[in-house]
Amino acid sequence: MTLFAFLRALFFSVGFCLWGAMSLGAETAQPLDASAERARIAQQRTEQEAIFALAEVACYRRFAVSDCLRDARKSRRIALDELRRQEIVLNDEERRLKASQAVQRIQNNISQQAPAGAVQ
Repeated sequence: MTLFAFLRALFFSVGFCLWGAMSLGAETAQPLDASAERARIAQQRTEQEAIFALAEVACYRRFAVSDCLRDARKSRRIALDELRRQEIVLNDEERRLKASQAVQRIQNNISQQAPAGAVQ
């Protein structure tokens, strides 16, 4: 098994674990911990960059450097695209939460002002 094949297998196994964890998290609907999620995404992004660096070094030791580098870049792009997708989902969830909090504040202000207006 070549280093690149090993790294690809590692990437897909990590991806399946993350996918399972995300689907489990969606079912339990626990509160959003945005800072922890952002830290996890940043850490995984750093890991993917390190895996790419190792694959790149391994590619330069091979005869067919261009094909190997193309495959390594493709794997990195797939991994980083998935992390970006997760980041977008996190941003959307934060936006929804902030919007619902703003609507709640507005409704509270209106309900507090309504009795004062009715007395006049």
